[in-house]
Amino acid sequence: MNEKRKSYLKNYRKVYKAKRVNLTFSQAEYRAFLRSANGEKIATFIKRVALDSLNNRKPVPTEVLEELRTLKFAIRNIANNVNQIAHHSNTFHEITQAEENNLFQYLKQLEEVIESYTEGTLMETKHDN
Repeated sequence: MNEKRKSYLKNYRKVYKAKRVNLTFSQAEYRAFLRSANGEKIATFIKRVALDSLNNRKPVPTEVLEELRTLKFAIRNIANNVNQIAHHSNTFHEITQAEENNLFQYLKQLEEVIESYTEGTLMETKHDN
């Protein structure tokens, strides 16, 4: 690495208060991380896992994340269909406003639960520790 780049990186870290950490793994440890990362960059994977552990967040398997994203998409489609039904009911006055609002509120709550789960923000409860 040339001196100009070294100087730039050193100044950058001072300004942004970033710290670099170097870790050494055995070949077996590195291969285990490589398998677990599922194509994600090793450093990014290790940092994410460490921060999740530090914040008592449970890791969510990739397969589960994909399924939950699919569910989230389905919920949004359902909400769109409900919106169309609501428009129709408003035109013909078949459903009350309160019934309509309740339906949308339940859908919003369901989406929020799935979103928090897919973002990996579900925290361990105190009694699980």
